[in-house]
Amino acid sequence: MVAEMSNFNERLAAIARELVNEPDMQHTLQRVVEAAAQNLDGETWASVSLVKNRREVETPATSDDRAGRADLLQYELEQGPCLDAIWQQETFQIDDMTVDERYPRWTRAVTEETGIRSSLSLQLFTDAEQKSLGALNLYSPQPGAFDAETRAEALAFAAQAAVALRSAQTEEHLRSGMDTRNVIGMAQGILIERLKITPDQAFGVLSRLSMESNVKLREVARRLVETGEIPNHQPR
Repeated sequence: MVAEMSNFNERLAAIARELVNEPDMQHTLQRVVEAAAQNLDGETWASVSLVKNRREVETPATSDDRAGRADLLQYELEQGPCLDAIWQQETFQIDDMTVDERYPRWTRAVTEETGIRSSLSLQLFTDAEQKSLGALNLYSPQPGAFDAETRAEALAFAAQAAVALRSAQTEEHLRSGMDTRNVIGMAQGILIERLKITPDQAFGVLSRLSMESNVKLREVARRLVETGEIPNHQPR
């Protein structure tokens, strides 16, 4: 038992290093589900459900299409363990879909369509307020697949995955912010050169056009950079 736990800890440490080195959010997500499926005991299919725009939930990565279908059925039926794991900040486990009564419509549909019999959904969070990123979902065609030892390993894995995903998410936001600043700067440069105006006036042109067209500033700037067309707008 001690040797097995030591072996798992070594594998978990190796996975954590791999996750940090993934190039972007999507690669990190895919590595998370693949590593979960490969390193947790038994036949396991994994997915990650992520919170989008505060209330929407989507599944951007799976290790198997059956895991993706199980998630999608939860979103369609508006019931299921991954949704409760996300919003109620808990871990939800189903030992046998054929007898569990908490999510009757979902368990019946998922069993019929995918052959899944048991599941384990673990919330992904990183901060003191436990703000949810989403959930790591584990599915198995075998009833009772997730015993106490596997559950403990899954909890440790979910903690590492949450840290890696938060890091990738932060880096993606920073990269997006830099890209936005760069394209706005290029659009300002075009306006300055063509209209012979100051940088502040150029930014004012972009801002007014954004407000009048109800289009985000970065999109207005991107269109200008791509087309080279100067808005029919005079600086004030």
